[in-house]
Amino acid sequence: MKICMLDPLFFPYFGGTEKVVLEVGSRLAKNHGHEVEVLTSMIPQAKGVAREEIKGMRVHRTPSLYFGKLPLPFLPPPFTVSPLLNLDLLSAHNGADVYHLHNRFWYYWGTLASVKLLLRKKLMLTIHNARPKGIAPDVDFWGGLWDDTLGLATFSACDRINCVSRATLDATIPARMHGKCAVVYNGVDTKAFSPERGAGNVRKKFGIPENAPLILSNARLVTQKGFGYLLEAFAELRKEKAARDARLLVIGKGPLKEELLAKARALGVADSFQITTGIPEEELSLYYNAADVFALASLYEPSAVVLYEALACGKPIVATDAGGNPEIVSADCGFIVPARDPAALKEKLFLVLSEDALRRKLSSASRRRAQEKFDWDIIAREWDKSYKALF
Repeated sequence: MKICMLDPLFFPYFGGTEKVVLEVGSRLAKNHGHEVEVLTSMIPQAKGVAREEIKGMRVHRTPSLYFGKLPLPFLPPPFTVSPLLNLDLLSAHNGADVYHLHNRFWYYWGTLASVKLLLRKKLMLTIHNARPKGIAPDVDFWGGLWDDTLGLATFSACDRINCVSRATLDATIPARMHGKCAVVYNGVDTKAFSPERGAGNVRKKFGIPENAPLILSNARLVTQKGFGYLLEAFAELRKEKAARDARLLVIGKGPLKEELLAKARALGVADSFQITTGIPEEELSLYYNAADVFALASLYEPSAVVLYEALACGKPIVATDAGGNPEIVSADCGFIVPARDPAALKEKLFLVLSEDALRRKLSSASRRRAQEKFDWDIIAREWDKSYKALF
């Protein structure tokens, strides 16, 4: 089968969706015999390379305008405009059996018409981001309005819709369309992310003693990730005698960096809180393995790739009940707490850090769950079933 993936951003840009397309697409080509091409935008990181092969997939970058700042309140930067996209779709990419959209906010009338009316081919959509709710008033309003208008047209035009969690499906797709929908989770490379990969010099690099309890989080520094609540929980945690030496390390970049550093100073934990970024993909597992527990305080979270990575590294997890988090983190792997509740976060973080036997039990269950449920090879098989179900 020939599959054309349409994703406005792609490798070497490496956000959550791009990681999913890269990991699953490469396995569809290698393990399932599909011919996979990715039609995406030309971005500065690609350094002018319009066509290349990446992990068995043909990648075509169409000429584009690139905007590093947010053009609409519900679209995370960067954003691209590709005036020749539909021309490329109808000319160089008109032979695919399935056209798979990975961003409902970016592909609309022209693309839908090209695939459904002119090419008369199967159209599939993966919902990577649920309908926004509880993020911010403007984001909730504009995102909801889109889904009720242009988004609804996209949902109607698609022959099949996959969602990255049940919570995402229920929040985003009208009930009358659920018959053509399925839940296909994100995943993780359980070989690249594993407890066996040593922590190396991560603690030494950040001046964290080997015996100091270490909490790790990994997310963009934006409101929806709930870092303010995590900091408040951490400040209370440090008041406990058994956790006075605890450290909090955050991997991430975004507009709230200075605000979070200032909040840490105000809470009196600036000396035990650090933010880092720019970590190569192949080194990420070292950071997970250096930590004692992984925390995610999100207010909105469809299907966080970082949770799968933490599971694969055998980390106990404390996460909020936002979106798909409870579907990924089962009760034997960690704890789910209410969003916006620093006290609950603090309580469960302290429990994990203070009980060695519990921590070991959660760790083993996390690794097992990643291997049995979320390895990329398993997820690729689910995608393969979805494509075959179209015919």
